[in-house]
Amino acid sequence: MQLDRDRILSTALELLNSYGLADVTMRRVSTALGVAPGALYWHVANKQALIAAMAEKILAPVSGTSPLNVAKSLHSALLSWRDGAEVASAGLAYPDSGTWEVLTEKIAASFKSVEGHCALEAEVQAASLAIAHLVLGATQMEQSRQQLAESAKATASADAADKSPVDHRPDIHRGVEIIVNGLRNPLAGTEN
Repeated sequence: MQLDRDRILSTALELLNSYGLADVTMRRVSTALGVAPGALYWHVANKQALIAAMAEKILAPVSGTSPLNVAKSLHSALLSWRDGAEVASAGLAYPDSGTWEVLTEKIAASFKSVEGHCALEAEVQAASLAIAHLVLGATQMEQSRQQLAESAKATASADAADKSPVDHRPDIHRGVEIIVNGLRNPLAGTEN
């Protein structure tokens, strides 16, 4: 089978789900593909570019017709991959990636469904950024806690293993509601 960017990306995502982001190295990807590490660089500039491509793939299914639906979809997309929020955060920070803009534009577009909002474009953009940050941060915390709980079970740490993973969905939903309501009813006289 010929080596190409899609095959490299698929292999990296398989390794992500099996071992986590810390173990997705260019060497490990090349070993899994049965090629020399240098062969990857014909298709992917560096590890950060690979992570950005992984983030793009993880975030591709995000959709929704309201800010809350987009937030739910984003949360679900991130949780469907081991270390999904960490990969997305790292990939979204890559300067050559347009994925951050695509994500925030999806959120901003969903504000068209919000009744009673008469916010300026800049306010909708700020609210979209806030929702993206809220979901990314809450999901990263959720996945980190889940990994700690799994690690504690593996090492038989009774105190840590007894703690149930925290479901951040109610917090995310409430946070999105607060942001959306803030656009509907902006506070008079607030300072920037």
